[in-house]
Amino acid sequence: MSNPAKYRQRITFQKKVSMKDEEGNNVTDWQDQFTVWASIKGLRGRDYLIAGADAVKISTRIYIRFRLGITHDMRILFRDKETKRYFDITNSNNVEEKNIEIEILANEVGLNG
Repeated sequence: MSNPAKYRQRITFQKKVSMKDEEGNNVTDWQDQFTVWASIKGLRGRDYLIAGADAVKISTRIYIRFRLGITHDMRILFRDKETKRYFDITNSNNVEEKNIEIEILANEVGLNG
């Protein structure tokens, strides 16, 4: 079983939604889906996930307890004291297929997301 003390940061999963503003214009925004405890590990240098001929830059590994509902079109919001950090999900992995922990490979993005 995973160590519960390792999940020390609160993160929120967000999904892009389309809606209409007060004037009836279509706009997109990020909507909170769920908040969980996590372990965030920044990588030194750059790590690359190699899939066939493609290489994807990964800046962060995020671990959470197993749960369903994580999709690649979501992003992660981490509030660190007075700052907000956003991460695009590159891949998620059910660690050892044991339904105990999810490893998320992510790339930190700027404030404009």
